[in-house]
Amino acid sequence: MWQAAGEVEFLTLPITGRDSSSRPKFLLGRIPIRATSPKDKPPHNSTLPQLCDPIEVANFSTAKRYEEHLAGRFLLAAILEEWGIECSGIEIQRDQYRAPSLSWLASPQFVKPLPNISIGHSQDWAVAAICERSHRIGIDAEPVDRHISKSAFPFMASGEELVLLNGQSDLALMMWTAKEAVQKALGLGMNLNPRHISCDWWRLKEKSRVNVQLNGYSTEIETWQFGDLCLSLALAIT
Repeated sequence: MWQAAGEVEFLTLPITGRDSSSRPKFLLGRIPIRATSPKDKPPHNSTLPQLCDPIEVANFSTAKRYEEHLAGRFLLAAILEEWGIECSGIEIQRDQYRAPSLSWLASPQFVKPLPNISIGHSQDWAVAAICERSHRIGIDAEPVDRHISKSAFPFMASGEELVLLNGQSDLALMMWTAKEAVQKALGLGMNLNPRHISCDWWRLKEKSRVNVQLNGYSTEIETWQFGDLCLSLALAIT
């Protein structure tokens, strides 16, 4: 039977520049991912955590992907239980962009709206977030000591934004996680070119919060450091 590599840790979001009462209800968490060697193969016949699809898991070719996926689903289940949702009655579905969402396995007598979700993986950690239905949510994380090479800058920024990055490379990690959080919140992943996600990124250092207007959504992004992670949370509303 699969066991988590550590305890679920609920995250605190530093509210900046705005009364927290005006934000939607949301909940965030992280959990460590079990270390694997590059040549390790996934184990067989493990009892999977809730919210895992055995067919999807059976297709993983590496233990690394296996551990990332199971840790993320275990974490999401724990967050949902904290929210007050019994996970045995729901499943995760994906759309054409691979964006995950929750669905009831069977219609309950009193249909309860399910929250929007986001899951991410960052080297040693799985992160997850849920949010009430009024907003879409995206979460991303990277180790604070990760170096983003300048050769990668043109793939994530262009024009004045690229000039800013080349002059202030310490913004790169915050911008990287922020743009990925937006891609997830809008449900498009890498189908949304990160160069098209633009705003006054220099404000990340000043206020830790920026707002992006894109695809009919107003998306608020919060970026902060929690332990050894740089995290970004995106909340999008039409």
